[in-house]
Amino acid sequence: MKAYLLSLLLLAGCSSVQAEPPFGRAQIAFAGQQVAVQLADTPALRARGLMFQQSAEPGMLLLYTVPEPISLWMRNTGLELDVAFIDANWQIQSIKPLEPYDESIVSSEGPVIAALEKPRGWFAARGLTVGSQLSLVRD
Repeated sequence: MKAYLLSLLLLAGCSSVQAEPPFGRAQIAFAGQQVAVQLADTPALRARGLMFQQSAEPGMLLLYTVPEPISLWMRNTGLELDVAFIDANWQIQSIKPLEPYDESIVSSEGPVIAALEKPRGWFAARGLTVGSQLSLVRD
């Protein structure tokens, strides 16, 4: 009986189901305002992004350790979003729309340190355009 229970415990430990790591939190500051965002600062978190989420709020910051050209898609993401690609000086390099479930690639126009995903129209409603200055405040 002991051997049977031990075998069950060993098999339970071999389960391939793993808990997904939680997203971090950060604040993005601009023009005297601060907004909270989810923070994806590891390859696994960036790959997961906003997949399967029901709301685009509070948005997500995909943060990289060094500036590099990046590409995104909307697999398993049913949200209408805009993405701001942010350069190493924390200026908006470009803003592009992201369509729900669209698997075509959307790329930065050069090396960036981050991509900020927010609901469609969020950047325009706040007067944020190419060249707008942002800053990161980690929680």
